Amino acid sequence: MSVRVIENFLAPESHEQISAYLRGPGWAYGAYSDSNAPGIRYWYKHFAGMVRRADEDASQGAEQQLAAFPPIAAMWAAIRDGILPGHELIRSYANGYPYGADGGVHLDADVPGHLTALYFAHPRWEPNWGGETVFFDREQKDVVATAYARPNRLVIFPGDLPHVARGVSRSCEELRITLMFKVREAS
Repeated sequence: MSVRVIENFLAPESHEQISAYLRGPGWAYGAYSDSNAPGIRYWYKHFAGMVRRADEDASQGAEQQLAAFPPIAAMWAAIRDGILPGHELIRSYANGYPYGADGGVHLDADVPGHLTALYFAHPRWEPNWGGETVFFDREQKDVVATAYARPNRLVIFPGDLPHVARGVSRSCEELRITLMFKVREAS
C-alpha cells in the first residue's frame, strides 16, 4: 500500500465538531516523534492503546478505551467500517504543533501490515503555514509523497514508511492538529 489521501473525509459539521473537541482541554506537552532528536517536543492528547512500541500488548482494549471519547470513537468507527474494514485499533492520539515545533523522520511501526490513518483536524490552514507531512522511501534518500495539512483530509499509509511532520511557519497563529489512528489487521 502506498500513501492514500481522502479529501473531505467527514461532513463539514462533523469536521467542525472534531476540530472543536480537539482544541479543548486535555493537552500535555513533551511528545516527540524521534527519540534521536532531543529537544524537539510538541503537544499531544492520548486517547487509547499503547504509548510505546514495547507496550503493544496494552493495545488490547484500545477500542474500549476510546469509548471514553465519543467524537473520537465515532470517527474511528467511520474509518473502521468504511475504509479499513478488518482492522483493529492499536492506538489513538492527537498531536498539536505550534510555530517552532516540528518532528523528526520516524516510523510508526516496525512491523509490516500496520497502518496509520492521519487526519488533519485543525479548522483552517494556509499554504504559507507549512506543516506538511513528508513521506520518504525506505532508505530515506528521497521524498515519495507529501500531504499538505488541508483541513478534513485523511491520509492512510503503511506504518513502516518513514515520514516527518514539517515545522509550522512563524506566520501561523493556529495549532496544526492531527488525529492518529494506528491499526493492524484483526487477528
